[in-house]
Amino acid sequence: MPLLKRKPVLMHHLPSFGAIVQPVNPPANPAATSTADGQSDPSASAPPEPPAAAPVDLPQDANDDDEQLDKLLTALNDPVLAAPVPRRSKVDKAANGQPAAVNGGANALMPPPPPGPSYRVKNVEVFYMPETGEIFLDYESYAARRAFYDLPLFQCEVSGRSALSFFDARENETYEVKQLHARFPKPLKKAVLQSVQFQVEGKLETLADKIFERFVNRFFDDEKVFIDVQGDKYLARVVRTFPPKNLVLPPGVEAPSYHPYATDLNMDLADVNEHDDPMKYFYQVRLIEEGGDGGAEYASTNGASHEPEDDGKGEKWQGSVMEVQADKISRDRINYSRAMLKRFIRDCVSRDAAICSPWLVKKPVAARYAIPTEMPEDQRLRIVEAKERQMGKRKRDREDRLGLPHSEDEQAVEEQPPKKTKKTKEEREREREQNKLNKESEKERIRREKEEAKLREEEERKKKKPLKYPCEDLLIEYTPQREGASGMIEIRPTPNKQVPFGEQFEKFLLSWSFLNVMGKPLGLSPFTLDDFEQALYHTDPYTAPVTLLAEIHAVLLNALIKDSIDGHEPVRPLALTGQMPDNDTDYWEGTKGATAETLRPVVEPMAESWKTKELSRRDNRKGWENALVGCLWERATLETMPQYLDNILYLTFEDKPAPTRPTWSTGPSSNTGHGLIAAKPDRRYTSLHFVHKLNILNFLIELVAQTALIRDFMEEATSALTEVRKDQVELRRDLRRVRAERDALEPKKEEGEEGENGAGEEGVDGDGDVSMSLVKDEASSRAVSPNGHANGHDGDELEGSMLDDRSRASSVASDIGRAKSGAQRRKAMLEKAAEREAEEAQKQAKAAQERKESKAKKAELKHIQTEKKRLADEEAALDTQLKQLEYDFRRHFYTLRSRPLGSDRFGNKVWWIDGLGSAPLYNEAGKVIWGTGRLYIQGADDLEVEFCRIPAELSEEDTEARRDKEEGEGRLAPGQWATYDTPELANEFLSWLNVRGTREMYLLRALKQWWPEILESITRRRLAQGLDAVPESDRRVRPTRRVAGGDEPEGYLGWKNKRAGGGRD
Repeated sequence: MPLLKRKPVLMHHLPSFGAIVQPVNPPANPAATSTADGQSDPSASAPPEPPAAAPVDLPQDANDDDEQLDKLLTALNDPVLAAPVPRRSKVDKAANGQPAAVNGGANALMPPPPPGPSYRVKNVEVFYMPETGEIFLDYESYAARRAFYDLPLFQCEVSGRSALSFFDARENETYEVKQLHARFPKPLKKAVLQSVQFQVEGKLETLADKIFERFVNRFFDDEKVFIDVQGDKYLARVVRTFPPKNLVLPPGVEAPSYHPYATDLNMDLADVNEHDDPMKYFYQVRLIEEGGDGGAEYASTNGASHEPEDDGKGEKWQGSVMEVQADKISRDRINYSRAMLKRFIRDCVSRDAAICSPWLVKKPVAARYAIPTEMPEDQRLRIVEAKERQMGKRKRDREDRLGLPHSEDEQAVEEQPPKKTKKTKEEREREREQNKLNKESEKERIRREKEEAKLREEEERKKKKPLKYPCEDLLIEYTPQREGASGMIEIRPTPNKQVPFGEQFEKFLLSWSFLNVMGKPLGLSPFTLDDFEQALYHTDPYTAPVTLLAEIHAVLLNALIKDSIDGHEPVRPLALTGQMPDNDTDYWEGTKGATAETLRPVVEPMAESWKTKELSRRDNRKGWENALVGCLWERATLETMPQYLDNILYLTFEDKPAPTRPTWSTGPSSNTGHGLIAAKPDRRYTSLHFVHKLNILNFLIELVAQTALIRDFMEEATSALTEVRKDQVELRRDLRRVRAERDALEPKKEEGEEGENGAGEEGVDGDGDVSMSLVKDEASSRAVSPNGHANGHDGDELEGSMLDDRSRASSVASDIGRAKSGAQRRKAMLEKAAEREAEEAQKQAKAAQERKESKAKKAELKHIQTEKKRLADEEAALDTQLKQLEYDFRRHFYTLRSRPLGSDRFGNKVWWIDGLGSAPLYNEAGKVIWGTGRLYIQGADDLEVEFCRIPAELSEEDTEARRDKEEGEGRLAPGQWATYDTPELANEFLSWLNVRGTREMYLLRALKQWWPEILESITRRRLAQGLDAVPESDRRVRPTRRVAGGDEPEGYLGWKNKRAGGGRD
C-alpha cells in the first residue's frame, strides 16, 4: 500500500448496499384498488400510502471492506439487478397481485415462475475506481479523489521512492514485490513463513534478524546456492539433503524432516544448534552447466565466467555432482540478505495494533504454502501470558509514576487459600508495615539498577574508539570544555521566520534569482530582492504598472517572441514534456458565470498578434499587457497554471458599473450578459493580486528557461567555467612556485646555530660589520706606552721578564758570567719583537678580510630584501587574480543551477545567492553590491534528516531531542525558510557550526571564503533600508552632495533598465 507521510492512505468509505438499490413493485393499497375499480365514491379521498418497507431479501452490509466491495460489484454487474424496473400492466393492477393466465388461459395450470429479487439497482450513475476498489455516488467526489491520487505526494512502501503519484507508487510496489518474490529462494519461503506465524515480536527488524541467523547456514532441496571449490565459487543446485544420523526429531514430526527445530523461534539459537547442528548436514549438489537450468551467466562468480577470454579452468567442474557441508555453501546476497528477508516478511504477514499481537501470515499466502492458520493452544497461552505481563508492567510503571500503591497485593491476597485462623490487629499492622518496607526496597532496587545501567552506558561510551575528524556531524556532541573554550555556542541563534509571500517564498526567491542571473541575455539590469517584493506588492489601481515589472514582463515576452521568430518550436511547460497538450476549458467557469466562450472573442486577436514583433524600448514597451494575455491564452493550460483563465478574465473584463438611473441603455446586452464589460489590460494589471503576478512571472520564467537564448548563455557559462578552471590551475602553480622561491630565501636555522654565531663572531654586528670596539682597541694598542715601547702591554711584559731574569741571575752561582747573560737577553728581545710584528700583520690581514666579507654580506642581504619584496608583490598580485577567478568560478558555476552553500548537522540548507551570473558582486569602486543582503536557511525534509541520522546510528527520539536542544525556538519545519539579516546573528550562526563535522566543515569553508562580502552586504542593506543608523565616522566623511553613479539603489520606483537596447550597467 503506498504511503502518505509514512502512513498508509485511508481509503474512501464504501457506500451501504441500500444506497444503490431500491424496492420493486411495492404492494398496492386496497383502498386505492377499490377506487380504481369504481366501487366507491370517486370523491372520497383515499388515505395516504405508508412508506414502503425494505425488501426482506436485501443483503446486509458486510463488516469487511473486501466482502462489501464484492457484494456491491456483484449487484452492479448482475444483469437482473441492473435491469430497469418492470412496469405493471393493467391486468396485473386489476388482479392486485393474483397470478394471471398465460396465453389466454391455455396454460393456466402451469406453475408460476420463481419470484425474482424484490430490489433493483437505482437508475443513478455510480463511479468506480478499479485501481483502489473505491465506489463513489457522485462525480465530484470521484474527480476530487482522482486528482488527489495524481499528486506527487506518495511513497513506495517497498523501495522507499518518494514524490510519486498514488498509481505510480502502486505500480512501483507491484514491480518491486514481483522482483522480491522472484529473487527470494523458493524452497526457503515456507520455512520462513512457518517461523513467523504466530510469533510475538515488537519490531520487524528483530524478527528478521532472528530468522536470518536461523537459516543463514541451513539449505533445502532444489535451492540454488554457490559452492566454494578450490577458492572459486560456482552456481549449483541442492539435489539432496542428508541430516545428521544422531538427529532426534521433536514429537509430532515424521521422518524424513530437515531442520525441524529451526522454525521454532521460541527456542534459543544455541539450543537449536545443539539439537540440530547445521554444520553436520551434508548436501548433494549438482553444478549448473553452461546453458542449463538457472542460467549459465551465473555459473561462476570468479572462476568460470563463460566469457570469450575465460581460461576454462572451471569447465572440469561443470555438471558434476559432489557432497559438501554448510561451510562450503553460500547464498547470493542479492537473493538472501537481512534487507531482502525483511521485505519478504513484511509483504507476507500482518499484525493488529493491540499489545502483544502476533504476526500472522496473510490468508492467501498461508493457503498457497500450506501454513496452518489455527493457533496452537500452547502458543495461545504463551501469548496470553506475555500480554498479561506487559499489561502488568505498564500498570506498575504508571502507578510508580503517579505514586499509587500497587493493586497486585490485593489480588495476591485473594488468590491465597482460605485462612484457618483470623489474624489479630497487631499482625495485620505488622504485615502492612512489612509490605510497605518491601515496596520501598523494591523501588530502591529499581532505582539502583537504573543508575548502574546508566553508569555502564557511560563507561561503554568512554571505552569507544576515539573518532577521527572530520566525521559524521551528529556523532559530535557539544562540550563546554572543548567547543565552549574555542568560542562555539551550543544553541543555534533564532533566525527571522518572517518572509514575504508565505509558502510561495521559494518561488519568489528563485524567480528573482533567475531574472538577475540571466540579466545579460535578457537585457535586464540587476535589482534587489526588496525592490522586487515592493513592486509585486504595488497594487494601486490608479497608477500605471511599475517600470520594474513592465521591463521584466517585456524582456521575458521578447525572449519568447525572438525564439518563435527564429523558427524554433514553441516551448511548453516542463510538466507537459512528452505529453500531448490537453486543455479542457469547456468546464471552466469564472466570475459571474463567465466561460471560455466569453473570453474567446476578446483574447484570440491578442493571441494572434503578440508574437509578431518584439516589444520596443523606444515605445516604452507599449502593449506588453496585451502580449501577456495572448501568451497566457496560447501557452498556458489548466494543468500547468490552474488560475490562468481567471487572470485573463480579470485583465480583459471588469464588473459593469451600477446605473445611476434607469435608462434603456443600462439593460443587459447579448455580449455582456454576465454583468461584465470589456476592459483594457494595461489599466487592470496593477490591481491584480500579487500572488497571481508571481505565478504569471514564474510561468513565463519556466518557458523562457527553455529557449535558445538561455541555452546559449548557459553554454557560454560552461565554456567560461572550463577556462576559469584552467586559469586557476595555472595560477595555483605559479603561486606555489613563488612561495617556494620565498622559502628558499629564508632557510630554516638549526637549533643552537644562532648562539654559536653570536659567540664565534663576537666582533661582528648584526649586519656583518666589524664592531667599533675592536677598532678602538686596535688604535689604543698602537699608541706609545709610557716606557717608550710601541705597545704598552708588550713593554710591560718585557719589563716583567727582565725583572724575572735579574732575580734568577742574582740567585745563580758565579759560574755564569755577565757577558753571557747579556747576549741571551738581547736575543730574547729580538725574538719577541719578530713575534709582535707577525701578529700585527696577521691581525691587519684578518680585519681586511672581515671588512671584505661584511661588504659582500651587505650586498647579499640587500639583494635578498629586493627579491623578497618582488616575490611578495608577485604573490599579492597572484592572490588578487586567484580571488577574481574564484568569483568568476562561483558566478559561472551557479549560472547553470541554483545550489545552496551547504548543509548543517541536521540537513538544513544554507543559501547566499548574491553576485551570481549576470549580477555583479562589486561595483567600480570595489564595494559590495547587495542583492538579497541576507543569509537564508531552509528547513530539512524528513528524508534528509533520516539520511543524516542513519550514519550516526541515532534513534528518531534521540535526534528529535537533540534538535529541540540545539535548534531551540529557531527550529524550522520541512521546507520552511528563514533569514539571518543582521551581522550579529550571522556571526553567532558561524560560531554555532562545528568544523569537525563533515557537512559543517564544507559549509564553514564556503562561508569563510565569502564571509567579508556576506557581512558587508547585510550591513549595506540595513543602512539602505534605514534599519540601522549610519555610523558617526561614515557620517563625517560622507559628501554633502551625492555624486552621479552612486552605488546605493534608488528603490523600486526609481529603478531604470540600463541594459535595455544593449546598454551596460
